[in-house]
Amino acid sequence: MQETKTKKILTVDDDEFVREILVAYLEDSGYEVLQAENGRLGLEVFRREAPDLVMLDLRMPEMDGLEVLGNIIQESPDTPVILVSGMGTIGDAIKALKLGAWDYIAKPIHDMGVLEHAVNKALERAEFIEQKKKYREHLEEEVEKRTSEVELRRTELEKAYYDIQSEVAVRKEAEELLSKKNLELTMLSDCIHAVVRATDEQNLIQEICRIIIDVGAYEMAWVGFAEQNTEKSIKPVAWFGKNDGFLDILNISWDDCEHGRGPTGTAIRTGKPVVNENSGENQTLLFYRDEMLKRNFNSSIALPLIYEGKVLGVLTIYAKDPEAFDQSEIDRLMGLANDLAYGICALRIRIERIQAGKEIELHVDKLQTALSGTIKVVASTVEVRDPYTAGHQRRVATLAKAIAAEMGLTENQVEGIFMAGVVHDLGKIYVPAEILSKPSRLNDIEFNLIRTHSQVGYDLLKTIDFPWPIAQIVHQHHERLDGSGYPQGLSSEQILIEAKIICVADVVEAMASHRPYRPARGVEEALEHIQEESGTLYDSAAVDTCLQLFSDKGFQFD
Repeated sequence: MQETKTKKILTVDDDEFVREILVAYLEDSGYEVLQAENGRLGLEVFRREAPDLVMLDLRMPEMDGLEVLGNIIQESPDTPVILVSGMGTIGDAIKALKLGAWDYIAKPIHDMGVLEHAVNKALERAEFIEQKKKYREHLEEEVEKRTSEVELRRTELEKAYYDIQSEVAVRKEAEELLSKKNLELTMLSDCIHAVVRATDEQNLIQEICRIIIDVGAYEMAWVGFAEQNTEKSIKPVAWFGKNDGFLDILNISWDDCEHGRGPTGTAIRTGKPVVNENSGENQTLLFYRDEMLKRNFNSSIALPLIYEGKVLGVLTIYAKDPEAFDQSEIDRLMGLANDLAYGICALRIRIERIQAGKEIELHVDKLQTALSGTIKVVASTVEVRDPYTAGHQRRVATLAKAIAAEMGLTENQVEGIFMAGVVHDLGKIYVPAEILSKPSRLNDIEFNLIRTHSQVGYDLLKTIDFPWPIAQIVHQHHERLDGSGYPQGLSSEQILIEAKIICVADVVEAMASHRPYRPARGVEEALEHIQEESGTLYDSAAVDTCLQLFSDKGFQFD
């Protein structure tokens, strides 16, 4: 009995505590576990040890998880990789899955059953992929082998033809044999190509039946699936040739009963090919024997469609001559039936994967919609308390989004800027309403209180795992390039590009709008101000793009 090889798992995480937990649990489950404390060492261990599965953290020193994942997928695309991370965002997870990660587990892992399920599922899937690859290699070898057999048989028959050309009767027999074998092998070759090219299950089955009749010169062929009902009936799904209502009267079962002891039912029940050598003498054909003889179906073969030990159904072929199927032909046709069963199951697996992918995309879209709605509800709480700035956040978000899009930022960045703009003044919810709506100039204490809204907004948002750096953008939207902004006094490259864009949009909208303590200055004065301070207070690219939007693109606030 062959000894089962212990599966080898590599865990790459800069948190020693997490590694020790994973090692203890996986070793208790019978796996050999390798460790690496960062991405660079993890990649070295992967290349040296070739593990069966990799468990990978996202945020690590020297080389992060996404870079390690990219190298693994490039070097060994069939190796399963499971992300185990608690610091990544939804965007990181989606990006990792698109790169080729097989699964994602969030830290901390409260239920080790989730880990066990993910590991088992990944290893099973990897084993299936390896088996499929081996089967594909086997199929290619069979195609080459069968092609060689065609050439060998053709050569043998041609030699026999010339050796006995003086014997007319023997020559005719040799010609007929050659013709039959050529048809048989051509039919098998065409069927294999149909399986390889197939994209639709029904079309594949129908095409196989057509090739058997048109190329193989049989009388009729049909495929039936074994129904899992009480009667254990056989449902015809495709046919070609002299049907003429024949299938409508069969009423065959694959149960061990009177209607199931013919070739077709027996083939499904036993999982072995069954040959009817002579319809006129075969007592198992029962009530449909006369119908077969009327259609000149004098012999037949029923071939079970088997995939991974399970019988899916049957391929039944009828011939006009008795004893039309010799052992060589039976073996070749059984190979064809196996190829058809593989093609059917491969198409079903492909459809399941496509459907699973669509469901994941739909789920992500729903999450995105829910997230957007939540942000807008949060934003409305500020505007309800401060009627003078009602719509300010939305208008800033709209202008910032237009600037970002015009600057060529990614679609994801543009969406994140819009969401951050919608809540950039969220921190004002902690500022007394009488200060926000005060009709006169603010004193230093009141102004300093309002200035806290950037920090307060950051504190409110920092614990939410957005797919964008919304909390940091809100924190930095009053920072200035020369370091004169607040609350951190950041400068230049320390400020996110998203915050720089919202800063420009915020200044333009605020100056152009009415406030309790001053009348609106207008868009023109606002644009003159940002142009004067471009490169000093405000990002030059964002300023230039904003000016272009108003002057050339006709942008206006609602």
